[in-house]
Amino acid sequence: MPLTSASLRAHAAVPMMNPMGEADVDRAIAALALAPGARVVETGCGAGEVLLRVLEAHPGATGLGVDPDADALDRMRVAAARRVPGREPEVVQAAADAAGLEAGGFDLVVNVAASHAHGGFPDALAELAALARPDGGVVLLGEAYWTRAPSPEFLEALGGATADELPLGLDALQDAARAAGLEALAVAACTEADFAAYEEGLAAEAERYDDAEAVAYAGRIRERRALPGGASTLGFALLTLRRGP
Repeated sequence: MPLTSASLRAHAAVPMMNPMGEADVDRAIAALALAPGARVVETGCGAGEVLLRVLEAHPGATGLGVDPDADALDRMRVAAARRVPGREPEVVQAAADAAGLEAGGFDLVVNVAASHAHGGFPDALAELAALARPDGGVVLLGEAYWTRAPSPEFLEALGGATADELPLGLDALQDAARAAGLEALAVAACTEADFAAYEEGLAAEAERYDDAEAVAYAGRIRERRALPGGASTLGFALLTLRRGP
């Protein structure tokens, strides 16, 4: 479902459409070794905040953002014209599997909080690896994981999620990446404080609107976080991964 209405409006109040702290994201981006002319694609890019930060930090790179949500892409176009004038990323409004992306054609593949664009964990890992250049292309992956086995109540509060949708523990996430042919170069885990700031920011912004959808959106966040372990069962990490030969 596109990030329209309540979710998209709520995300206007937070720096990115993921819970990682800005310093962690910027540090990972700054550490990327992108040569002049590097091709960067972000799948499930939403409003493209991570892609734009990559282009700002690496002026020789070119960008492509792929997402089916027209409203989110419009936001990226406006931001890109202001932040990287003359270097705006190409935008493709499509699902990732319908965007005609070139296998092995990208120096950097970005997918942060958007593995659903490739069918979700763990299938997304192999698809992301396949887009990266085979001789050392890099994947910047942001993915959620369980910090503990989720309770039935927590899964229900997530909208009927199942425990097998995510790996149990950060080590399991790295193991899955390795199985897809991706070597971890750097790993940063989201802090509980950053996760709380993100979700509480979304809820507070949604509550500014008086329509039923926004109120329900905020309520779901607050009710889930109030459950036993509701503020600590879900983790998130940003992994810099290199595709092996």
